[in-house]
Amino acid sequence: MIDRRTLLRAGGGLGLAVAGAGLWRAHDQGLLWSGEEPALAAWQDWNDRRYIGPLSLVSAGLLASSPHNTQPWRFAVGRFGVDVFEVPERQLGAMDPFGRERLAGLGAAVHNMALASTGLKRAARVKLLPDPAAPHHVARILLGPENSGPASHALLSVIGRRHTHRGAWIGGRIAPARQAALLAFPRPDDIQILLFDAGSAQGKRFAALTTEATAAIAGDVAMMEASHRWFRHEKSEADRFADGLTMRTSGVSPLLATLGSLLPAPSAMAEGQYWLDATRDTALPTASMFGLIVTPDPQDRRSAMLAGSAWQRLHLNATALGLVAQPLNQLPEMIDREAQLGLRARFSRLADALLPDPALRPTFAFRLGFADPALPALRRPVSAVLGPPARMAFEVAQWRVAGGSF
Repeated sequence: MIDRRTLLRAGGGLGLAVAGAGLWRAHDQGLLWSGEEPALAAWQDWNDRRYIGPLSLVSAGLLASSPHNTQPWRFAVGRFGVDVFEVPERQLGAMDPFGRERLAGLGAAVHNMALASTGLKRAARVKLLPDPAAPHHVARILLGPENSGPASHALLSVIGRRHTHRGAWIGGRIAPARQAALLAFPRPDDIQILLFDAGSAQGKRFAALTTEATAAIAGDVAMMEASHRWFRHEKSEADRFADGLTMRTSGVSPLLATLGSLLPAPSAMAEGQYWLDATRDTALPTASMFGLIVTPDPQDRRSAMLAGSAWQRLHLNATALGLVAQPLNQLPEMIDREAQLGLRARFSRLADALLPDPALRPTFAFRLGFADPALPALRRPVSAVLGPPARMAFEVAQWRVAGGSF
């Protein structure tokens, strides 16, 4: 039997031979209908500025970078701002045993929301982890009166164009001026970004370690099962859940994505082997540059959120500069996995060769380069990510602070 991995490695010629036998499945997958995709509407909602006021912050936040597209957020909207909550149930299990990547996704959402606040002309104050008694309440964005804020940020129009590109790129060096523009944004002293040219000694070391870490994950049954749960193999699943990864955004051509969808879904372990092949043979060799976001304590919740915020801004800057980007977090994922299992910290020790200071640890890894723009990922709409209204006592208190106005 021909499986998806065989098809994707062989290319379109084999795919065309398979297509005729699989047409019965195309109708079930919805691949023969070219109408609107409800699970992608959230991108257009932002681009069209469908939502106004505090809801516009949610519209921006839910488009943020998200680990395995788990979208681990819930938002409570009030007149004076938005509260952001972590949803631990939307987790990656053994792939993210300490929730570090989940918190990075939440930090990315908060960054988008802070940028979006500039479109309201209302000054915004962001407080991370505002309530020690409620650890899942990860952020509060408090909005000031009308016309109290700065002008609209230049990156607002980029929020709806930022997509993860998992396919083959065209290579080429990123000029120093463009590298400087990538990093031209404020960040805390304990969050640093390291960039490596792909052809440099450090770049080659990064690629080798990422390949080794990917192989380790691909051979770990628990990690691959956890990842597999977030792959939407059927269009009906994609439409129903509007989250997770799909063939369409896996990095293969639209033709191969369609043909691959006609075939039976692979097992978790077969999926891991394809991921290893794609990382080793496509993602790493075609990148222009690799990078790490490092911090002294990756497991600190605030640091994890700030790292995610830095990644979001870096990816937005990259999009604005005509670059594409993709997280390659296999190395920090294996560092966490070894810690979870109480194993010798082999990958943590190997990562030392990439770091200028052993007191810094990798919390986010990525690649940058050149390619045509990527396709958008599934996203739940605003209506699906709203929780109960913000606490009434907080709203009343803010109303009094404002003197009963706005």
